Amino acid sequence: MALNKVAQILADAGESLIKLAAERDTAVAQAKDANMKLAAVTNRLEAEKTAAALHEKGMRTETSFVDLSDELEKDASRLPIIQEAIKMAAPNMGSHLSLGTSDMGQAGSAESQFVGAIVGDVG
Repeated sequence: MALNKVAQILADAGESLIKLAAERDTAVAQAKDANMKLAAVTNRLEAEKTAAALHEKGMRTETSFVDLSDELEKDASRLPIIQEAIKMAAPNMGSHLSLGTSDMGQAGSAESQFVGAIVGDVG
């Protein structure tokens, strides 16, 4: 009789462990999904914050806030660099720059990369 009870307890424990593992797997998947959504929202907020700072400094004003935010969000890995460059820019910097797009992005030119990041060589 005791052997039957032990067998039943082991069978119940096995079923409980399988059920618990499935619940754990579901919770892990939900946590990963939530983390991905949080990262996407955080990236969007940072892109919008950067777009607002660019417009505030008079840069990229020819591009709408939404479009600029979209561009910045697509290249989120460069946001910290762009944000630091914005901090270094003077107010209304965009109105003082007369560089065309042909002047930007020359290989090996740190200044043109800096200007490109600020003025709009985002994408």
